[in-house]
Amino acid sequence: MTELLLDPTRIDHALECALAPSLEAIGTTHTCSAIQAAVATLDGQRYHRALGQTSFETDAVPVARHTPFDIASVTKALVGATLAMQAIDRGLARWETPLGELFAPWRKHPDPRAADVTFLHLLNHTSGLPAWHKYYLEYPLNPSAETARVTRQAIVTRICQTPLCGAPGAIYAYSDLGYILLASVLETVFDAPLAELAQTRIFDPLKLSQTRYVWPERGDAPLENAVATERCALRGRVVQGSVHDENTEIIGGVSCHAGVFSTADDLLRFGLHLLAIDQGHPVDAPLMSRETLRFAWSAQASMAGGNHRGGWDTPSGATSSAGAGFAPDATVGHLGFTGTSLWLERERGVVSILLTNRVYPTRENARIKATRVDVQEAVIPPTPIALTH
Repeated sequence: MTELLLDPTRIDHALECALAPSLEAIGTTHTCSAIQAAVATLDGQRYHRALGQTSFETDAVPVARHTPFDIASVTKALVGATLAMQAIDRGLARWETPLGELFAPWRKHPDPRAADVTFLHLLNHTSGLPAWHKYYLEYPLNPSAETARVTRQAIVTRICQTPLCGAPGAIYAYSDLGYILLASVLETVFDAPLAELAQTRIFDPLKLSQTRYVWPERGDAPLENAVATERCALRGRVVQGSVHDENTEIIGGVSCHAGVFSTADDLLRFGLHLLAIDQGHPVDAPLMSRETLRFAWSAQASMAGGNHRGGWDTPSGATSSAGAGFAPDATVGHLGFTGTSLWLERERGVVSILLTNRVYPTRENARIKATRVDVQEAVIPPTPIALTH
């Protein structure tokens, strides 16, 4: 493993350049009102920083290391992929298990090709399901617990009838529909609600004390100290402390594609745990086996030219958001729509977490693309500054 020497000054500069001094600066010259970042290496180096304020509303407070952020699709890797690997390790599923064997409603799909969809197809976005659908325009926003349960059942039923875009394993589409379905599959496999599974099988074992779903069905209120995400015209309010993703909101705040609130410190702990398993280091109560984790991160877990594997993303595109310093063949991670990211560089044993609220006050803000690259390349420069002697 090649040694890397973290440069806190360089990372500080990248973060400070992204932090907006005013509401008007967001999306024009700066990226967000709130930032948390945490970086660590397996050889013991650590970096932590919290900057900005939860919003530019009148009730804003400074961001601290314990301030929760809506991590959006980073939920896919933290919860969806982890529970899927645990199901495999427990013998409840195999990568190649037909989805219909795990979830009976899928067997009613009208397309005969649906019988060929496997557990892995769902995880690596090659099931043939389309990418997205605006269910939130058809069902109540701000639902009661009962309304959310009914809506969720209706949507899952609809997904199990949704026409496939192509043959399973032969077409790649980054599909939130697939991960909404995955949540119901995992609940069936483990015979427990997803929020409870995540809490008891991931968050509690790793002592992720600031990580949780906001689940109104169990009586959860919006998190008062969370970072704001959007001034949402559709909902008529500033979204703060409840899930930003509308499809997740209408089904009760809990899904595999979004819904978790966390901190950079907690996600750093998660990333280091997985890297230690991957590198064969001694780990107390590992979340999954090394064999299962390594397959999920392998090229063999990717299909149809997609850049997703067993629930995890990999660097892609001419300018990857992981930065040019993170080795493409040795890097896995995930992005979140709200302006969040988690990247693990296996070759050097580095975990890099960046949490922002780039969707505040509006999601029409693309500056996060450059910010992600700037921060990642401050962590691992394209031309390494300090290598093993």
